[in-house]
Amino acid sequence: MLLAPAFGFLSHWLPKLGETQLLQWEQSGYLPVYHYGEQKLLPLHYQFVLDLHQYEATQLQKPIPTLILHGVNDAVIPIQSTRNYAFHRPWVQLIELESDHNLTNVLPEIWQAIQQFCLL
Repeated sequence: MLLAPAFGFLSHWLPKLGETQLLQWEQSGYLPVYHYGEQKLLPLHYQFVLDLHQYEATQLQKPIPTLILHGVNDAVIPIQSTRNYAFHRPWVQLIELESDHNLTNVLPEIWQAIQQFCLL
């Protein structure tokens, strides 16, 4: 089960930073990033970017039953990234929710979907 997965994260997020801020992050080592769980800015190490470059979503082809819940109004990772991922993987069930990246306004729907998925 994946909640608002970050497929294509670097291609969506890095351009928003711009070259100057990206270079500053690389040189200083840290970038303050809003953490939704903690509800505050936390330092994110540049190693995060280097690590993500090692993983390619197109290589994720093992047919493991997967439930993905993603908000259609997600401004962090566009829903289209998840749609594209799920389209070529028939073992993936995508549920699009009327929410943003937080998904906090649809918690009952999330729990219901998880329970139904676990009964399969």
